[in-house]
Amino acid sequence: MNKLATPSTQASRGRPAAGTAPTGLRERKKLATRVMISNTATLLFTERGFDSVTVDEVAAAANVSKMTVFNYFARKEDLLFDRDDDVQLLVRDALKHRRRRAPLAMLQLLAHELLDKQYRLATVTPDVLRFWAVVAASPALRARTRELNETLERDLARLLAESVGSRTVDPIARLIAAVLLGAWRVAFRAAMRGYKKAASAAASRQLVRDLFDRGFVAARAAARGSAYV
Repeated sequence: MNKLATPSTQASRGRPAAGTAPTGLRERKKLATRVMISNTATLLFTERGFDSVTVDEVAAAANVSKMTVFNYFARKEDLLFDRDDDVQLLVRDALKHRRRRAPLAMLQLLAHELLDKQYRLATVTPDVLRFWAVVAASPALRARTRELNETLERDLARLLAESVGSRTVDPIARLIAAVLLGAWRVAFRAAMRGYKKAASAAASRQLVRDLFDRGFVAARAAARGSAYV
């Protein structure tokens, strides 16, 4: 995202999140096929533009049928945005193991860990800039980005509510989700602009950290008096 689900490099696209790797041969083969199709599509989109490449061309380049492509990806846009579940898995796992930490404190700790590990959601690289250039050039991808942002916000609010034992999403959880995801989008966009000028991954990560921490300050103010702080 945004996209709080920023792109991976081609080497890491399509890999499962930590702790979710398939163990059976059938599952591993399916994952390998998905990764191969996604990487092939990403290369074509980067070279020629998303709107100039058809699904038929992706299938031909990946040496699979068009039906096989759609067996793995419901829509063409998802060939590029193939990691939207990754954020939800990371957040769910962090909140599940927060112990005595407040939900917001746990999410901030997770954000810092991802930055320290140079996780793809928090690091600007030339591959990331090329990815977003492809997105910016395509109305369909820009629209899909907005849809994914809405989905991430809804899912984050639900996970926050569940973390404090609520079966329904309350307005405070929705507000926190909107503040945090908005802060992440602002931070990452600023980092990309800074990277274009200075070409420093370390500086861009620090900018993300500084701005996103300000987002947590705002989220804590919004959540004052609730179980989320």
